[in-house]
Amino acid sequence: MKSIKIIIVSSIISILLVNCGEKKDIKYDIVISNARVIDPETGFDEVSNIGISGKEIKTITSEKISGKKEINANGLIAAPGFIDHHAHGQDPYSTKLGVLDGKTTQLDLEAGALPVSKFYDYKKGKGISNYGVSVGHAFARTVVLDGVDSEGIGLLNHSLEKTGVTGNKWASTQATDAQLDEIDKLVIQGINEGGIGIGIMVGYYKDARSDGLVRIAKIANEYNSFLTTHTRFLSLSQPSGTLGIQEMISLSTSYNVPLLVHHVPTNALTDTKIVLDMIDTANKNNGKITGEMFPYDRGSTFIATEILSEGWQERTGMDYSDLQWAETGETLTEETFNKYRKERPEGYFIMHHIKEKDMMLALIHPNIIIGSDGMVYTDDKGQLLSEDAEFGLGRGHPRGAGSYGAYLRLAIDEGSLSMAQILAKTSYLPTNLIEDIVPSIKKRGRLQEGAYADITLFNPNTVDGVAGYDIGTSSLPSKGFEYVIVNGQIVVEKGVLIKNTYPGEAIRGMVVNN
Repeated sequence: MKSIKIIIVSSIISILLVNCGEKKDIKYDIVISNARVIDPETGFDEVSNIGISGKEIKTITSEKISGKKEINANGLIAAPGFIDHHAHGQDPYSTKLGVLDGKTTQLDLEAGALPVSKFYDYKKGKGISNYGVSVGHAFARTVVLDGVDSEGIGLLNHSLEKTGVTGNKWASTQATDAQLDEIDKLVIQGINEGGIGIGIMVGYYKDARSDGLVRIAKIANEYNSFLTTHTRFLSLSQPSGTLGIQEMISLSTSYNVPLLVHHVPTNALTDTKIVLDMIDTANKNNGKITGEMFPYDRGSTFIATEILSEGWQERTGMDYSDLQWAETGETLTEETFNKYRKERPEGYFIMHHIKEKDMMLALIHPNIIIGSDGMVYTDDKGQLLSEDAEFGLGRGHPRGAGSYGAYLRLAIDEGSLSMAQILAKTSYLPTNLIEDIVPSIKKRGRLQEGAYADITLFNPNTVDGVAGYDIGTSSLPSKGFEYVIVNGQIVVEKGVLIKNTYPGEAIRGMVVNN
């Protein structure tokens, strides 16, 4: 009997030694050593080594492992690569700034695109990070109401702004029943081409028919999709921004479709606390609502926006002195405000309209995700920049370059969230929102064996957003992001972008028509 026990124990030891030997003998493509590895889904938080082969994480272990490329991550946090659902800057210059801000997936789910297939054609082979887009409801309106085809890249070719020639009917006109039918068909076509949800920017066409939005919610339900929204009424007075958010929450709960409410403090303003409670309560009652925020007290959009129509000072609490022309940095006056509205309707401005306390309420809420709302960076004449243009040349809101660095610095210093909670807002929660609808996202937003190797390595002591509002600073890259890995390929090494590396993949909904 004793000899049998000895044989069994010896066999177990042999198996363990063989397994250990096998792990040590494997030479991974990339090994990250001595990182503080944090997985927000499971709460795993330990100093470990990561072995990557191909595009997948093969092991996370305390054992010593070797690789063809080895990264000493002592003092760094290894996090799931950041997933931004609100990245308008899909041009190469803006995208590279996003990667230097820790982002491995950059999606535009607010504005979206139409035709969806043309967006993916434009991005193919150019992806430093993963990319994707929703079905742009606004762009369906430009086609039907203005006859303007945005060709899949509406925010890069100024399609929304250029409809001024046709009277901005997409923003100012109520569609007829027949026009709503056409809009619906275009939205369904976009879903079938792989659009990730339906982006409804009704805040830019506030007089749109309510029954038209009901029809879109029904389409989302029928096609197993979801809604994202820039809600109506950026306003402190009635009808208020809070009312606009209530409208979309009602559509979501009535038709049982998930909803992403973009930049909550931007529209809720001083009602941010009330709106956060609305979202929490809806979810306690089986709602599927996700709120989003960016870590700045100023917003940005194009100067022709309906937000600045007559009565804007009373509605928003802003005046001309709260508006800055992005291309020159000048503070607007009544004269320059009217000039740019007339002569440069497509130009971007920055507005100071969010209270810091409201911004912070959303920032430290454990279930409100981070989304940059990063706009397209342009030169001093409003034109797109080349991929190789120098940092600092891009004009625009600093959130396109610094949102995630700025968020991490604020959240770490504020101290009420654990590091796992802080990182959940940048990775796991954005994934969790869409993974039942977008199967290809399920292996992202997590730092686990078998997940795709989208990994961000940053120094928690130095990470910060550097970009500012002054000319020459708005497109400066964040600091503290030492390595960024996309699909198993290093795209940022020791804080420097590796040129001519494009491992990003298309993230799509369920494609019906190729």
